[in-house]
Amino acid sequence: MATAAAGEPPPFWRTNLSHKAWIKQDGAPSDAMAMVQDRAGMLWFGASDGLFRFDGVRFERLDDIAGNKLLSPNVRSLALSGDALWVGYSHGGISVFEHGAARHYGEAEGVPPSAILQIAQSGDGTRWFSSPAGIYRLDGERWRRLSPADGVPPGDQPTFNVLRDGGLLVTQVDGLYRQIPGTHRFRRVDGFGSMQPSQLLSDGRVRVFRFGMQPRIFDPGTETSAPLSLPDVGVMPYSVHRDRRGAWWIGPGDGMRLYTPDFALKKLLPAPNGFSARRVFTGPFDDREGNLWFMTENGVDRIRETRLSVQDMPTGSTDFSITAGADGEVWINSHSSLHALSPPTFAIAADGRRIDSAMESATAGALAADGTLWFGNVHALWRRRDGAVRRWPLPPALIQQPMQALAIGGDGRLWVSIMRRGVHTFTDGVWQAGGGHAELAGRDATALHTDPSGRLWLGYAGNAMAMLEHGKIRRFGAADGLAVGNVLAMFSRRGTLWVGGDQGLARFHNGRFVALDDGAGRPFTGVSGIVQTAAGDLWLHGLDGLVRIGAADLAAATRADGKGGRVAAERFDHLDGHEGVPAQVLPLETLVEAGDGRLWYATSSSVGLIDPRRIVRNPVAPTPLITALTTDTRRYRASAGLGLPRHTHNLRIDFTAAVLSVPERARFRTRLVGQDHGWRDAGALRQAFYTNLGPGDYRFEVMAANEDGLWSAAPASLAFHIAPAFYQTFWFKLACGALLAAGAYLLHRRRLASLTARAVERMRAQLEERERIARTLHDTFLQSVQGLILRFHGIKHALPKDDAAQSRIDAALDAADAVLDEGRDQLLDLRVHHACRDDLAPALAAAGDAACAERGVAFSLQERGARRALRADAQDELYAIAKEAIANALHHSGSATLAAELAYGAAAFTLTIRDQGKGFGLAPGDAPVPRGGRHWGLTGMRERAARIGGALRLRSAPGAGATVEVSLPAALAYR
Repeated sequence: MATAAAGEPPPFWRTNLSHKAWIKQDGAPSDAMAMVQDRAGMLWFGASDGLFRFDGVRFERLDDIAGNKLLSPNVRSLALSGDALWVGYSHGGISVFEHGAARHYGEAEGVPPSAILQIAQSGDGTRWFSSPAGIYRLDGERWRRLSPADGVPPGDQPTFNVLRDGGLLVTQVDGLYRQIPGTHRFRRVDGFGSMQPSQLLSDGRVRVFRFGMQPRIFDPGTETSAPLSLPDVGVMPYSVHRDRRGAWWIGPGDGMRLYTPDFALKKLLPAPNGFSARRVFTGPFDDREGNLWFMTENGVDRIRETRLSVQDMPTGSTDFSITAGADGEVWINSHSSLHALSPPTFAIAADGRRIDSAMESATAGALAADGTLWFGNVHALWRRRDGAVRRWPLPPALIQQPMQALAIGGDGRLWVSIMRRGVHTFTDGVWQAGGGHAELAGRDATALHTDPSGRLWLGYAGNAMAMLEHGKIRRFGAADGLAVGNVLAMFSRRGTLWVGGDQGLARFHNGRFVALDDGAGRPFTGVSGIVQTAAGDLWLHGLDGLVRIGAADLAAATRADGKGGRVAAERFDHLDGHEGVPAQVLPLETLVEAGDGRLWYATSSSVGLIDPRRIVRNPVAPTPLITALTTDTRRYRASAGLGLPRHTHNLRIDFTAAVLSVPERARFRTRLVGQDHGWRDAGALRQAFYTNLGPGDYRFEVMAANEDGLWSAAPASLAFHIAPAFYQTFWFKLACGALLAAGAYLLHRRRLASLTARAVERMRAQLEERERIARTLHDTFLQSVQGLILRFHGIKHALPKDDAAQSRIDAALDAADAVLDEGRDQLLDLRVHHACRDDLAPALAAAGDAACAERGVAFSLQERGARRALRADAQDELYAIAKEAIANALHHSGSATLAAELAYGAAAFTLTIRDQGKGFGLAPGDAPVPRGGRHWGLTGMRERAARIGGALRLRSAPGAGATVEVSLPAALAYR
């Protein structure tokens, strides 16, 4: 198998070992014989039932790699060289998988049809493999077997190791053969050989093991070997291996046993409960995170250090409490035991020595400022000072009930809380109920604490507390912000009092209690131990284990405004070696800080410690890996440029990362570029689901973090494309847009035609009405006037020529002729409808010149902007308005000049008629056209302007002339 991870050997196992086994039911390989770890941290196993990949959570059996099939599911050996995975099979053949391609070696390339036991590369770059047929090296494109001419005689199942100098050491039954530097030849260096694989140790020596014989250690430096003296395990062991930490692992056929470098027994892992199999043949494998792996006939086993170091306790003892001593030691008491009597109180010194005592096991303890230790139980109270112990039996009224809590008051008195007996003080053998305060005597306190200011704090069940300061008692409850439930622990440092209970954690701030919750807004529950270290970190001991709140996070959460807050917390639970449950009734001293800064904790079943200054962290950032993409109809292997068919709306993306130490705490975050606006927290879930996706290009990215929150340096990504359906293509959308535009254009044309038809109809109706009026005038009014004139002519001829009435009749006839002429003019105007057959400008110029010439008035026409064709109805009405305005000016203004202006604007068309005459009185500035009265010409112009959607404005002042202006929106004016 492959050698262990490179680097400096780590120290011997320092804390407790956590063991976990995976067997067939967990998806693990059976009887695995090879193991390697790739650059992404993934573990690969070769076994008789296949090739497996493991990320710490799930074993994945692979029949192909990047689409390249294995030659056989029976894998015997593995090796890694860069990104190339070498696979050797049990029945011959070698495959090399690299960057999506595969190369296979078989009998045609010199590979024998027998098991490939090992594959390796020596320091000079030569590839080697071992098989029952011999040792082979790759010579160009073919494999060549070592022969006696190369210095290696024939032998059964030879194996090899790559030494530190890069050379090969071959192990055969008849001895060891070492490669001659610079050549591919070998020489015999030792006569002790074996058919079992030798193991290269971390110090560069080689352990040679042979069934039925004492193992030996071969030193390549001196090329000598020496026997290895093993501890007596009662039988001949099946395996003897040494890990990188210097520990010896010996398998006598009933599991595994861990020994120190000098063969002192450290731990037993009996099978089947403590180990997955009875026999272990292959050596352990060290991964890059410091975990140790064993392959067994039943599965795979992992050994790792825990962050909490559980201490060995007296057999049968349970329900522990702890008290910090004056010299860095920690005193341990057991409240109950399987035996009739609990073991006596004892201490563990800072250097690990055990300090025995004759003191009974206590249920409460306290350390005074002068180093005096106080302990108590159901029978007595005793003091330990300078190694001397003095004991006082409890008064008859106080015995037979457990001592709940002890505290040294600011005045030096010892305060004692006894269950169901209340609170008392003890001074020089004298007991005083409530310390002289009757209201403190009747109720026992669940916790006692004296803060640096000398104030005595008493915690009670039912979310209640009391404080004794300068002889005065103040009580606290829910009205004061207290919401911790039953008070279980108190601690003060840096001027802050912390209170823990079965329902929460709070601090005392400006006379009130303020709650502190975790980052998710949940309260810290079951807090029966609190310590704030010199570095400012706050540690809690709760139902789920230890909790650490960093000093910076704590400072941010405990704001000066006194409001509660949330705080990020790091947890140390069963995954870190925590066992049992901290006491919730008694004994309640479950977390203390020793004089050397280490934290000790006690539970119902264990006592352990952690050094806050030396917490072991995982420095290896995980490398995320995307494994597959699954749609509603098919599963796709993750590959660059993946194309998905049209109508793909829903998909699932599987991903992972090798977090091998504590995979339960691995965290992921994902995003789908093209869909998500930012990263999404996936938690521990190793799948991402997307629905209602449309066609287009996407890129899925995933980041991973290990148990210590160390995130991967770069995300893993998978780009894919969803093909559009025909109705989702650009051309289809363009065609739809064109059809919509065409439809809109046709609707516009239809609307325009409708409006034009309506306008024509209105004009036809107007013309018909004018023709009717003209016919009526011609057939009635004008004929009647003509008849009257003829009658007057008859009367005139009937009178004598010298009659005085002749002159009057002539005057009347002249007037009648004038009326008739005016009627004919009006009739002509009705019939021609003031039609403007040409553009407005030349027609208006001609009409204006003709009208002004009769009166001797100078007429001018000016155009502003590029001339544009006007709508026919608008042009006719504007022409009629202009003629009316010119006629009015000629008849009434007395002006010597008359000017017309046509302005072709982008937003509007404007017609202006301006004179310099006498004007008439209107308010200054623009004034509306007057309505009604006798101003029929102005009223007509206004009505004409309104018919075509325009507006008529009149500006005039006495002596300043007059201006008539018609403004028409461009949409109504131009064609």
